[in-house]
Amino acid sequence: MKTSKLLSTTVLVSAAAMLAAAPASAAKLKLGGYYEQWMGFGKNASNAPVSDFDLQNDAEIYFSFKEKLSNGLTVGGRFEMEAGNGNSGQGSYAKADSTKNQSMSDMFDETSVYVSGAFGKLTLGNNDVAASGAGGVSVVGPVGIIKSDAGDWINVSSDGSKHLNNDNDLGMGDAQKIHYQTPKVNGLQLAVSYMPDSSDGKNSVDDKRETDGNRDGISALVKYSGKLGGTGVTLGLGFSSVEKLDITSSSNARIDGKNIGLKVTQGPYTITAAHMTEEKSSTEDNEFTGVGLIYKLDKVNSVSFGWGQGSVDKAGTTNDQENTVTTIGFKRSLGKGVSVEASLFNNESDDGSSTNYDDNGLVGGIKRASTA
Repeated sequence: MKTSKLLSTTVLVSAAAMLAAAPASAAKLKLGGYYEQWMGFGKNASNAPVSDFDLQNDAEIYFSFKEKLSNGLTVGGRFEMEAGNGNSGQGSYAKADSTKNQSMSDMFDETSVYVSGAFGKLTLGNNDVAASGAGGVSVVGPVGIIKSDAGDWINVSSDGSKHLNNDNDLGMGDAQKIHYQTPKVNGLQLAVSYMPDSSDGKNSVDDKRETDGNRDGISALVKYSGKLGGTGVTLGLGFSSVEKLDITSSSNARIDGKNIGLKVTQGPYTITAAHMTEEKSSTEDNEFTGVGLIYKLDKVNSVSFGWGQGSVDKAGTTNDQENTVTTIGFKRSLGKGVSVEASLFNNESDDGSSTNYDDNGLVGGIKRASTA
């Protein structure tokens, strides 16, 4: 495959350049992360929770380094550790202690190393596919559209909720990849990633070769960022393809996905829109469409409106699934990355049967934005 050969050649050249230079001193490790703590009410039409009031949090810790070498190249890396009740990382070692076969991905998210220079940026490790950089739907408040947290407060029965995103990763997720992006020229930038197999370090204590699962995954992105008059415009177009075991036919099949993201800023207004279609198998397709509007009332206060719909279309059946989220958000910045935010939301779920849900919620709390 030409793409694979090109990426392999780029890796070898960059690795040789890294070895040819001796850093003057060891790279310094930086600590960063984010924290969110929310409380709110959710109306559950589908079940009877012990309390309609709940508390939720989410947090992540980043370890990163960056060092400029004597040959002009920059080498860096990033390690992300999950934290808080909003992640499955808590107690994952205790759960798996009897077999010593714990899932590393329960505690750790993306880990990667990169080298950058005039040629662009080359990243190796657990990371997103190139197409995921096309852009999403931006709103303020704890309940968003992309990978919506509505399900933290009410029951979300539809499988369509899993597709409230514009990643277009076809199930590749954060598996080990080679990722390359060009320098930005007149606002235009290209990116491509290659995944040999679905390995992400969680199969066992040993780092072993994959014997099944996704393989030979390719993803590409074309992105433009610039200004048209006084209006800022960012447009991303992505394409992904992966060879996947088709459960229906019990054979390997190559599936594809396409996505687009648009961001327009004009004065106090920021408008975002995204659309994605991707194959899940020979008989099942996923689709997402979403829009968001953020309006800055002043230097510290913002409000937003967002709408998104994720669906699963199963050919030849009546089990199509759909999930729709609508949010109204508010944010007040307190300074130094800290803000208080709130969301009023509605979630509609259709699981393809006679059971449908239409639930509402009101959530608020405090957030420390991501650093480093």
